[in-house]
Amino acid sequence: HQNVALLLLDKGASPHATAKNGHTSLHIAAKKNQMDIATTLLEYGAKADIESKAGFTPLHLSAQEGHIDMTSLLIDHEANSNHKAKNGLTPLHLCAQEDRVNVATVLVKNGAEVDAKTKAGYTPLHVASHFGQLNMIRFLIDEGAKVSATTSVGYTPLHQAAQQGHSTIVNTLLASGAPPNTTTNQGQTALSIAQKLGYISVVETLKGVTEPINIISTNIDEKYKVVSPETMQETFMSDSEDEGGEDTLLSEQPYRYLTVDEMKSLGDDSLPIDVTRDERGDSNRECMTAPPAAIDDTISPQHLKEAYSQFGTPDNIDIGRHPLHIGFLVSFLVDARGGAMRGCRHSGVRVIVPPRRASQPMRVTCRYLKKDKLNHPPPLMEGEALASRILELGPVGAKFLGPVMIEVPHFGSLRGKEREIVILRSDNGETWREHTFDPNEDAVQDILNHSFDKEEITNLDDTGRTTRILTTDFPHYFAVVTRVRQEVHAIGPEGGMVSSSVVPQVQAVFPQGALTKKIKVGLQAQPISTELAAKLLGNRVAVSPIVTVEPRRRKFHKPITLTIPKPQAANKGMLNQYSGDAPTLRLLCSITGGTTRAQWEDVTGSTPFTFVNDCVSFTTTVSARFWLMDCRNVVDATKMATELYKEAIHVPFMAKFVVFAKRVGELEARLRVFCMTDDKEDKTLEHQEHFTEVAKSR
Repeated sequence: HQNVALLLLDKGASPHATAKNGHTSLHIAAKKNQMDIATTLLEYGAKADIESKAGFTPLHLSAQEGHIDMTSLLIDHEANSNHKAKNGLTPLHLCAQEDRVNVATVLVKNGAEVDAKTKAGYTPLHVASHFGQLNMIRFLIDEGAKVSATTSVGYTPLHQAAQQGHSTIVNTLLASGAPPNTTTNQGQTALSIAQKLGYISVVETLKGVTEPINIISTNIDEKYKVVSPETMQETFMSDSEDEGGEDTLLSEQPYRYLTVDEMKSLGDDSLPIDVTRDERGDSNRECMTAPPAAIDDTISPQHLKEAYSQFGTPDNIDIGRHPLHIGFLVSFLVDARGGAMRGCRHSGVRVIVPPRRASQPMRVTCRYLKKDKLNHPPPLMEGEALASRILELGPVGAKFLGPVMIEVPHFGSLRGKEREIVILRSDNGETWREHTFDPNEDAVQDILNHSFDKEEITNLDDTGRTTRILTTDFPHYFAVVTRVRQEVHAIGPEGGMVSSSVVPQVQAVFPQGALTKKIKVGLQAQPISTELAAKLLGNRVAVSPIVTVEPRRRKFHKPITLTIPKPQAANKGMLNQYSGDAPTLRLLCSITGGTTRAQWEDVTGSTPFTFVNDCVSFTTTVSARFWLMDCRNVVDATKMATELYKEAIHVPFMAKFVVFAKRVGELEARLRVFCMTDDKEDKTLEHQEHFTEVAKSR
């Protein structure tokens, strides 16, 4: 209200009047970009460099908010672009914090030092690196900022970027000559800090440029103390503040500045504000929106002492408390209380650490990767595929005092019991093996009962689209794989039998002496729909399920007996009533294993059949894939088998289809059809291009 302000000034109101935090009218006008009122105040003698109690000038507030014209006005009235608050922050530091490049350009043109240091030794480049402001970093480097500048504890901008997990910032600093081998006062390189906090992409970048002599082996048991630059802890005056009573504690005591690492040292529960922008989802949202007066009070030393004693020291954690149920982006902290954390970027991923399972506080990292990002993706055999993205975990090798659970949504179609989900793990990122920890119902319920109330358990999503991984340690990667269901039994020299739960007639009988030692034997039976066979090969060809004996390419000491149901045609049952002589029935075999493509051979001539109750039995001394085909043209049996098999091994997925439409002319419109698995509809470019969703599958 410029007219009211002018009237008050005409009637003798002082332009230097302050609120209890030391803010003058010019501070408020600068923050709110009220150019007319600011100009009037300056004409009536308001000082452009007047300080608040914490030493901040109107230029600090204008710079932080990104007001270019206001900044220029204040500088024209002799505001000092290098003015330092009591904690050493200059207007350029606050520009760097908020990525206000346009205002920073004005400040630098008017003499602002690009390497000005706070009391703790932070330059604007440190601040921009900490808060991930890429544009500001490029601007400061172009203006000659020192990429090797160190704080009072020896941190360079590269250390700050590595600590916060900003991989793009790390790459930019390295490209600008930042020294990767510089160590802090405690002997830490940027690489060792990233390893400690589990920032995998940053670690991979720094590994290639940090000299081995400077690579310190990281002990995950040792707690890392976060260090952060100073911030403006001063509370801006609000309309609801009571100016009547003076806070003697604040007016008589010197103003206390808290850097973020000091707040961290008090424990997570000791202060109701969190300016580190840590990845804890909404857990601190209520605290961060506390009334300004409450934050003012919190900063006072006396209140800190009371709050610290009220919430208890972090070493005396109440184990009986229920674990935290919060969201996370890439990582989160977990301690003896445990926690149930759900990923925010991809809904459904949840890490459940029951109480007393973490031996010490640790930062758990959990994120999705696409398999082409890995140098050594999981080896997938025919008929297998990833049912979810690769899950990257950290700290790699971390061990727990009992099972923890990871819930991963998948988009594999299991077709009833025909297919299954298996988990592969890689401890070193190079070799993969099956994760054998069985997530049986008792173990799952034990974890849920320790982590949730009874009412919460009944409300949990328990759909077939989620797989549960139980583990007592963290590998580097987990892979969720869909494959044809495999019955696995341990068979020894005494022999035994394995039968399929998908096609009960499929059996493998191992006589005594077929194996010399006990091994795990797998049996797969993949049904082939009669409709698919008829579509590709016509009604004159029928096939049985494809039967596979694992491990592949193993020679048995005695022949084993396989039983497979007779081929079924698409119309009127079997083509032939088989007896001792069945010239059209062919036995096809593929002995290739691993990721090698199947190569079908006709082995009918060397394999005698036995017909029992609509089934065919035969013996074999090797483990392989077997398939029965009934066809008139027996010469083309292997060719037809290859063609049909190529279609049959396509992996089924659960997907949804979404149709978007947009009218681009009076008589013209565009349609876009999407097939989605794990993506969200509101993430698509079509929403930004103003397409309308007109249809979608259920």
